Amino acid sequence: MISSRYFAAALFMLLTCCSGEDAGWSSESGKVQTVDELRLVQSHEGVRDWMLTGDSAVYREEDSLLLITGVDIVFYENDLPESFLESDTGSSDLMSGVTVLWGNVFAENLQGRTLTTDLLYWCDSLGTFQTDCLVTFTIPESTGTTTLLGRGVTFDTGLSAVGDITVEESFTAVTTGEIPVD
Repeated sequence: MISSRYFAAALFMLLTCCSGEDAGWSSESGKVQTVDELRLVQSHEGVRDWMLTGDSAVYREEDSLLLITGVDIVFYENDLPESFLESDTGSSDLMSGVTVLWGNVFAENLQGRTLTTDLLYWCDSLGTFQTDCLVTFTIPESTGTTTLLGRGVTFDTGLSAVGDITVEESFTAVTTGEIPVD
């Protein structure tokens, strides 16, 4: 993966080159730049890890914080899409590699697993999603669907469990479909 310093430098160059307006610098809050239609891709040796797009973004140079609206992220495994995530808004701390997503957060993988919540943390270096908020996690199965409702979970970006699934509190499981009878 790209180090945070190189990622921040690449992002700054992208924002500088792609803005169709003035640089948008503000002396009141430090250097600030806004752009429409943001797209960031992280790859390693030509193989994509993820691609983040946004309707608009504000970059604050002072604290290396990127604020994004209309967030869509595609996560790749061996350069093929593995899962998708969208949210109304997000902020990415380019120094730590942690992105916080909020507002109608929805993730889905290619097997049809879905996750919905109000707030989600994505740690790029660990490849994980984590939340302490209420979560609905749906798992399609051959005989029906299992829906897990709870508060506080951690998954990898492909929506698989990281170790054991730990639900912090308030857990409910609902299964629909046919149950085989022996």
